[in-house]
Amino acid sequence: MSEKQFPATPRRRQEARKKGQVFKSTELNSAILLLGFLGVLKFWFPEMLQRTGQLFGYVWSLDTDWTLYSISALMLNITGRFFIILSPLFGVAVVLSLLSNYFQVGSLFTFEPLKPQLSRISLISGAKRMFGLRSWIELFKSLSKVILIGYFLYASIRDNLQLFPSLQQVEISQSAAFLSQIIAALAWKVALLFLILAVFDYMYQWWDHEKNLRMSHEELKQEFKQTEGNPELRAEIKKKQRSMAMRRMMQDLKKADVVIINPTHFAVALRYDLKKKKAPYVVAKGQDEVARRIRQLAEECEIAIMENKPLARALFAQVEIGQTIPNDLYKAVAEVLAFVYRLKKKKISGRDHKREEGN
Repeated sequence: MSEKQFPATPRRRQEARKKGQVFKSTELNSAILLLGFLGVLKFWFPEMLQRTGQLFGYVWSLDTDWTLYSISALMLNITGRFFIILSPLFGVAVVLSLLSNYFQVGSLFTFEPLKPQLSRISLISGAKRMFGLRSWIELFKSLSKVILIGYFLYASIRDNLQLFPSLQQVEISQSAAFLSQIIAALAWKVALLFLILAVFDYMYQWWDHEKNLRMSHEELKQEFKQTEGNPELRAEIKKKQRSMAMRRMMQDLKKADVVIINPTHFAVALRYDLKKKKAPYVVAKGQDEVARRIRQLAEECEIAIMENKPLARALFAQVEIGQTIPNDLYKAVAEVLAFVYRLKKKKISGRDHKREEGN
């Protein structure tokens, strides 16, 4: 069993893509280009012949003094006209090459494959490449092309062998038309062969790319550490985050109006401030040890503590810190707050009464 038995992760694929390690089939590019050329030639070839004939007629009809300047001007003129004649083929080649590569690879621009690598000049690596599976596949593709193209050529000659002697009795244009039909049929067969080979090559390139990207268990662990961080470090970060959250919660607890307890397992601190929220909201809550610390701080800050087991459990389970209480708990919370406000008024009035007696 291979050591690298796990499929590549998205991060591994992204890094490989940045390095230019993508799969694509050059056979597919060749097949598409050949089909494109044949398609253009089917419609443009008569026009090419006509324009080429006109160009040769133009050259033969020239009657001028041949000087270095006139020859240079003539060569430039002929080159420009030939470029115009062949421009549809050039245009199709550029467009199909770009589209074929884009649909296989997408948008990618990198210089990584151009960087020098010692593995490329290593004798061991070179031997592996020479006698590896990829080399045998490439050899098989080349032999298949040679054998099948040779067979198609032999079959075309065999099927038309009896007609070739009769071409001497017809006009040159008719012979050329007959031969062009044979060549066109042969070209379409070759294009179809290239397309079939391209499909298999595309599947092989995908399989080979996936195989090369596979990861070992150690590589997965290393990537997890790089992306998620060291487990001990993450645990320490979470510990600090919990500590900071606890300090913020205890600081907000000092502004609470009431702490509802269970009485030992749960503690939920509520505040009612119309300037911030339209309903009472939770400023702190905790369970067991945290609940005990909330009660202690509430006693130190002289915050009212009310024991209500069902309400404490419901608030702890349903409401997060900073959230307002749900509608179904409005009545119970309102009764508690009303009782707390009455106690505060009594305390305030009692303090005022003692001050008056002291005066």
